[in-house]
Amino acid sequence: MFAFDSFAGRHAGRGPAAPGVIVETRHAAAMCDLRGSPRNPDFLSAAAAAFGIALPVEPDTAAGTNDARVLWLGPDEWLIVSALPGKPLHSARITGGTLTDVGHGRAILRLSGPDARHALAKGCPLDLDPRRFAVDRCAQTAIARINVALDHVAPGVYDLYCPRSYAGSFWHWLTEAAAEYGCRAGRAA
Repeated sequence: MFAFDSFAGRHAGRGPAAPGVIVETRHAAAMCDLRGSPRNPDFLSAAAAAFGIALPVEPDTAAGTNDARVLWLGPDEWLIVSALPGKPLHSARITGGTLTDVGHGRAILRLSGPDARHALAKGCPLDLDPRRFAVDRCAQTAIARINVALDHVAPGVYDLYCPRSYAGSFWHWLTEAAAEYGCRAGRAA
């Protein structure tokens, strides 16, 4: 249970029946930081075999599905996220790479809906226009002065990875930013 889960009940049901923004907590089964050289074909193939997703090597890109995502964080760094239980990521053996469990340090919030981008834009300096920040783009940025990794998962759907210790404050900011569009908040199914 995340510290901000208690906020979900307080904001649940807020807004119209068809809200413009939905804010949800997400719980990953595993979240790991992977380091290695994208120039090493053995490393890339071992990572793809271990996670079932080819590592994106283009800056600020992500790959995967709703259940498993890989985010490019730097020239030799990726965030691996899995919602699939039963497959511990941190025990994978990756030739030429190192894997560190970071799930305990990050919380995941999902923002979705037709006005999600507008709510995010209130505190995010990035151009979130879909022509610039398309689906499967990601970035490390600050939103409301909180450092986050931002992943554009699907049209109108964004996952935000923030330090767990800031999750309550970030949740509060997101629900306030989304209030003018009609906001429903709670836990993801």
